[in-house]
Amino acid sequence: MRKTMWLCGLLAAALVISAGGPGWADVKPGDVITKENMAQADEYLIPLTRWMLNHGMKMNIIEAKHFEWPQAFKEATEKYAGQVKISADGKDMYNYVAGAPFPNIDINDPLAGYKVMWNVQHKPYYVDNVGTEWIVELINVKGEIERTYGSAFWRRMMWTGRLYNDPRPVVPHNPPIRYTEQWGPVFIPNDLKGAGTLNMQYLPADVPDDTYMYLPELRRVRRLSVSNRSDAFWGTDYDIDSIWAWNAKIGYWTFRVLAKKEILELIHSGKYGDRSIWCAPRDGQHGFVSALPCTNWEKRMVWIVEGIPTGYSQYAYSKKIVYADAELLGNPMLENYDQAGELWKYFFNVFNVTKKPYEGYPARPLEGGKYNYTDEWAFATNGMMGDVQLNHASPWDAPSGYTKPQDWRNEWYFNENVRINTPETFTISYLIQSAR
Repeated sequence: MRKTMWLCGLLAAALVISAGGPGWADVKPGDVITKENMAQADEYLIPLTRWMLNHGMKMNIIEAKHFEWPQAFKEATEKYAGQVKISADGKDMYNYVAGAPFPNIDINDPLAGYKVMWNVQHKPYYVDNVGTEWIVELINVKGEIERTYGSAFWRRMMWTGRLYNDPRPVVPHNPPIRYTEQWGPVFIPNDLKGAGTLNMQYLPADVPDDTYMYLPELRRVRRLSVSNRSDAFWGTDYDIDSIWAWNAKIGYWTFRVLAKKEILELIHSGKYGDRSIWCAPRDGQHGFVSALPCTNWEKRMVWIVEGIPTGYSQYAYSKKIVYADAELLGNPMLENYDQAGELWKYFFNVFNVTKKPYEGYPARPLEGGKYNYTDEWAFATNGMMGDVQLNHASPWDAPSGYTKPQDWRNEWYFNENVRINTPETFTISYLIQSAR
């Protein structure tokens, strides 16, 4: 009798271990992960996604889909990657022409973290230029909208690694520029109408980025110091260095690889200009879950890289943890930690990787744009920067889900020969002019 009971107990223990023990839990397409069953997905979660699940988010698990690099990017990588060199400290890169600078990285390489981040800087979906319109809503712990920001423009132009539009592969400038970008001018809220931000990242490791903000009410342009790049701006949760998850200068950081493993990511949401991606309405009745995405997640291989700021006299964060997708090369998620080493702020992108996000795309093409995409592109349709310590967030939609396609003025485009994305449009004078 005792032997039978002992065997039954042993079997029960084995069943518990097989159901939830380390190395046994797994997720499969069709599963829905919530706070109640998140242990099932524990192996594929990071601190940020655990926090989001604990605050009411649901993950719809789908089959992981392969992302094929655009043909021109793939060919450039095969042609030029072999000649790319990296400095002994990892902070500078030489002989780069186009494509991915480091397509094959050995995790045991002391400079592996830097090589991952150089790939992030030259990801395959920001090649020549890119742009979109956007809206941002400030959401508090009650799920109320405190404020709304909107603009017809975010634009980035790559000055190196160009493959589609002349001049290529480099636009000459002294000092050499990696990329320029502008947010704005905003058209709402009214007190910030016309405000815009211009960012210029230079190639030389010892040349700090230039960031300028135009404030129409003051009729002046303010130049941000390097240290201020970690400060929130316009009353949102965003800081310059965290936009799109990584927007900082590599030369001001030290990097190391923490791991290369599978995690759950937001790469194929299937949504575009669709507010159903968010878990609940933002009416103050549903709480903070209204700022979180309830959509498709898939298992994907990522590089997990720790970045420590070293080139700043003052900086808000003690470190950043970058999750860089091994295929996209970009980083869908970012965690920022405070000076005590606690998770503080985060950024995530919701991607819909596709050739065409909807039938009839684009509804209102920009002059000069062809939009004949034979390759897949990473449409970053939604995302958010949030504060886990204050339960506050600034989710964004690009384009807005409140309006119909025929009302979108500047939805996502990639590598188009359009007038709003040329060297002349990334100047302080144009920043002021565009606000009027």
